[in-house]
Amino acid sequence: MRGLLLRLAAAAARLLPLPLRRALYRLGPLTRALRALLTRAAPEGPQEVAVAAGALAGARLLLDLKDEKDLWLGTYEPELQAALATLVRPGMVAYDLGAHVGYVALMLARRVGPQGKVFAFEPLPANLERLRANLARNPEGRRVTVVPAAVADRDGRRPFLVHASESMGRVAEAPGRQTAYQGTLEVETVALDTFVYQDGHPPPDLVKVDVEGAEGLALAGMERLLAEVRPVLLLEVHGEQAAREVWERLGRAGYCLHRMARGLPPVASLEDLPRKAYLVARPGGAG
Repeated sequence: MRGLLLRLAAAAARLLPLPLRRALYRLGPLTRALRALLTRAAPEGPQEVAVAAGALAGARLLLDLKDEKDLWLGTYEPELQAALATLVRPGMVAYDLGAHVGYVALMLARRVGPQGKVFAFEPLPANLERLRANLARNPEGRRVTVVPAAVADRDGRRPFLVHASESMGRVAEAPGRQTAYQGTLEVETVALDTFVYQDGHPPPDLVKVDVEGAEGLALAGMERLLAEVRPVLLLEVHGEQAAREVWERLGRAGYCLHRMARGLPPVASLEDLPRKAYLVARPGGAG
């Protein structure tokens, strides 16, 4: 019975159009009941599964189906998936800041194709293990270079707050909630200007940023890249202080902010940014 429920969920993800799949997440008590059924049916711990739908459909990943159903069913951040489909082209170099277990890195690798390159930055040991395992399971993974570090304003070693799940965290000095984190460890940090201009890695055409409130620190470490290379940025912004830092730093660099939504509507002011925002940042004048 448990296996049947999981197979039905995967089939529904493959067959139902995205708007209907998203609607299933907004049915209140029925949504909670469906999720509870799937959670009870899911095996314990990470299992190798095929992604059912979305931009990474067919990829083989180690996923915990009790907590990572959206990755398995392909419903993970559909606005981000749509933005990647629009903005990422073959041959690009893409950076994934906060690569987690490789889901977005593999989507990027598919989009950039054999001539492209992806660099996946991830500091947490638990994530790095699955990140490397997931890359090894998929041919696109050969296009991804893992960088075991957090991206910040300078190179070095820094305290890093770790969530109770051990799969999320942020550089300790970055703004954000303190109570959601259960421990601290020391991690390597790297500034992207150093990574490119001193270490000699190829500069990015596109950078995805999901660093749990450390967006300002990441941007502070890539000021030269923003001025000279002018990559497109896809950002998840966490909290009011991080939003202010993003708005001010990218404004000074001559970037325009857009909501990560159909048509990329522009963000007119800092006050228009919600506490948690999904944004596309493009150099001023970019079409």
